[in-house]
Amino acid sequence: MFNPKKEVFAKLQELEGVSVSQSSQNIFNTLPAVTFSIQNNAVNITLDNEIASQDIIVGIDVWADSSTQASSILAQVEAKMRELLYQLNSSVDVPNTDQSIHHIACSFRGTR
Repeated sequence: MFNPKKEVFAKLQELEGVSVSQSSQNIFNTLPAVTFSIQNNAVNITLDNEIASQDIIVGIDVWADSSTQASSILAQVEAKMRELLYQLNSSVDVPNTDQSIHHIACSFRGTR
């Protein structure tokens, strides 16, 4: 079974000036930051009980000082994930009433 965490983490760490962590840690002290989690890693089995493929969904959250900075980082994240053959599946601005941190939640889908 393929575990995508290592390759996703390594690829996101290529983003310059952005701290990266798994969402389970969800601790960052500086902005901008990106957190991620594997939201799905379902296997498809052949009749011989072998793994034929895996449907993977990676959830990524972008945290930034401004909306434009968050959008710029999302564009960089999308390009990096496309290098790993993941497709942007959804993207949404998450409301924050005090406007102190701008947050975009997105997900990427891939098949292995």
